[in-house]
Amino acid sequence: MKRLICSALAFAAISSFASAAILFQDTFDTNTSGNYTISADPDTLATFVFNYASMGIPAAPNSTGGSTIGLKLEANNGDATAASAALSLAPNGGNFSGNFTVRFDVWLNSNGPFPGGGTGSTQFFTAGVGTNGATVHKASGNADGTWFGADGDGGSGIDYRVFLGPTLQAEASGYYVAGTAAGARSSDDPYYSNAFPGQAPPEFQQTNYPQQIGNVKNGALGFQWRQVEIAKTGTDVTWSIDGLLIAMVQNATFAGDNVFVGYWDPFISISDNPALTFGVIDNLRIEAVPEPATSALGVIGALGIFARRRRNLG
Repeated sequence: MKRLICSALAFAAISSFASAAILFQDTFDTNTSGNYTISADPDTLATFVFNYASMGIPAAPNSTGGSTIGLKLEANNGDATAASAALSLAPNGGNFSGNFTVRFDVWLNSNGPFPGGGTGSTQFFTAGVGTNGATVHKASGNADGTWFGADGDGGSGIDYRVFLGPTLQAEASGYYVAGTAAGARSSDDPYYSNAFPGQAPPEFQQTNYPQQIGNVKNGALGFQWRQVEIAKTGTDVTWSIDGLLIAMVQNATFAGDNVFVGYWDPFISISDNPALTFGVIDNLRIEAVPEPATSALGVIGALGIFARRRRNLG
């Protein structure tokens, strides 16, 4: 039933945004660092023009011509000080008002062995809307807007996260499509484990790094390209991965009109092999919704389905 609901929502979203106008786009095939405001904690790193094929990673699904150049993100990997660390990248002067979607490809790489993961293996990609474009997004400090995060190895226990500003939202918020029961944010929940079978590291990593054995847990996102979509319609924001609706936030929090992508290690443990612990962002694009009435009808329908599902579960 959950899969049917999300397939319908994904189809509605694709129909609504089919003729969208591109507001911002970056393939990361060249050094575009000057186009971003980078807000970062110490011991974080954004590497532009990173050839991820060097780690055995195939071309992202939305790359053209087989390009394997992207943006590499790291956190809490470069020194001996164990501390939570994050970085966020927002387009310079980004002013994205009205209805729009943010889409990008993300790869999450972790240090093994799996499924347990090595020391410091659990790190998150982050992304969101409604930011002023000059804040570090993590569960503290001045994080703003409505944003989301997910880890690669399923080692957190809270592997899928919704934030309003710096505040992590609980299952009881009703924002998570997996439900309101305890564990609805964990990769162990069948909603995620059925959709995302656990993947193994690329063959290159298995050959050259003995610890890269086994598969990440079912429900975890690591070692496969994932297509992320965040859609803002009015004051509502939805988050999907590979077409699976993860969260729906009504009356979302906005502190500005910019968007961001980022990376975050919320833990104080340092990776036992930093070369293996990173995220890659590729093919970022922000698209306007040209037909507000059509989009609004799609969102209203999606919310109605979601509300009925919650009543049925209740």
